[in-house]
Parts: sequence; C-alpha cells; structure tokens
Amino acid sequence: MKSGNIDKTNDNNLNKESVDELITALPGNWRFDHEVVQAFDEHVRRSVPFYDQVQTMISDISEWFVRDGTTIYDLGTSTGETIYRLKDKHKSKKNIRYIGIDNSLPMLEKARIKCGDENIQFLHQNIISVTEFPAAGLITAIYSLQFLPLSERRIVVERVSRDLYEGGAFIIVEKVRAESSYFEDIWLELYWDMKQSSGLNSEQVLSKAKSLRGILMPLTLSENIKILEDSGFVVIDIFMKWYNFVGIVAVKTKIMQSILPIDDKMSFQNHPDLIV
Repeated sequence: MKSGNIDKTNDNNLNKESVDELITALPGNWRFDHEVVQAFDEHVRRSVPFYDQVQTMISDISEWFVRDGTTIYDLGTSTGETIYRLKDKHKSKKNIRYIGIDNSLPMLEKARIKCGDENIQFLHQNIISVTEFPAAGLITAIYSLQFLPLSERRIVVERVSRDLYEGGAFIIVEKVRAESSYFEDIWLELYWDMKQSSGLNSEQVLSKAKSLRGILMPLTLSENIKILEDSGFVVIDIFMKWYNFVGIVAVKTKIMQSILPIDDKMSFQNHPDLIV
C-alpha cells in the first residue's frame, strides 16, 4: 500500500456478505459484475419465482406480435436469456433482428456467448440513453425497469409507446410492492420462504435484501399500469401475478397517440461503438 493512498479494497471485501454460495455483495451496493455474472443464471432461478415458466410465457406470447422483418429489443438483457428463447421461438421467420441492451459489460459478454448469432446485437448502454427503437415490433423489459429512477422509467416507457409499430407489444416483468400495507409483509415473507425453499439460507436472503437498498425501486402494480397508460397504452393486461411479482403486456393500437417527438437521434445506429 502506497503512503498517502489508502487502499480500501480489502476492507470492502471483508464487509461483503454472502447472498449465494458464489456471490457476495456490500449492503446497498449490488452490482452486475464479473462475480455475479458467473453465477447469475443459477442465482436468478433460486431468487425469482417461476423464472423459467415466465420466460416460456414471454416467448409464447410473442408469437402474436412478431412477424417477418420485426426488430425485437430486450431492455436490461442480462445474460441474454430472453433473447435466447425468443430466437428459438421465431427461428422460422425471416429477417428478425434481436437487440439486447445492458449497462453491464460482463453480462453482455456472457449473453454474446450464450446467444451467438449474426442477427443478434448487444449494446453496452444505459436504457435511458437509447432514444429510439426503429422497426420495433416487440420490446421486453424483464426485471429491469425496477432499477431505474421513476423519472427515467417514465421516459423509457414513453419512447417505447412512440416507436412500437402498430400491433406491437411491450412486455414487462417486475417485482412490485403490495397495493395495501396489510399485504406487504405477507407477500415479502412468502417470497423469503420461496427463496429458502430453493436452498438459500436466512442470512443470504437478508444479505441480498440489504445489497439492493437504494438500488431496487419497485412500484405497485397500479403505479406500473398508470405509467403505461400515461405513456399512451390503452390495451394492457396482466399475464402473470405471484405475490409481489407481476408480468404485464401492453399493445400499441390505432387509438394511441404519439407521446414524444423523435428527438436528438442519439440511438445505437449513430453510435456503432456501443455494439459489443
């Protein structure tokens, strides 16, 4: 350690708490880094209820909204699981493009290995910095909007509603808060029971909750729907609900009005350096 330059790396490592057998994290400092990526696919299945079933539902629902020439966007793509399944579902269609967006480079590296296809692009970019979604027929945001500040969440949904083509769909899955405080503790305890039944111990469950302080910002179901409605969506339905988790699909129809003008065109098309 150099004089006058205190290295706190080791101190931080000592303060990390186990959230899984292979993952540790500091309170209020959950990160999708190399350590998390290595165990993410297994960890998410132990931490998120019916993860595989929900992914299957998303790909099944997509059959009503994807046609030849469609571009599919996955916001917060993580290791590319959603795109991987959608690619298999629509392998018989022509000229389908897949674009996964995430601000974690380690996640994108894993996604590229998993999906490996010339028709798939992965962009190292914050969701909020993508200002347009050309030729979008399906846009998914699976457990990703919940990490955005409310103001940014609204902007992203408004851009999605503006750029989806007629008949296109926006599918989101979110952790949510209960509508009533009466059920908040009940849903939370049932969620913790689910985690422990999947093999995580109580200390790991608590450590994960602490690591997400100030990072995960869930809304209620009605608040999520209101954001969709305020952005112009009128055809909205719930395709999955499990205690404090929900899946919502919103469809763009002719009666929707454009919410935002095409703005500064700061899209991935003008920034090829973002493609990894």
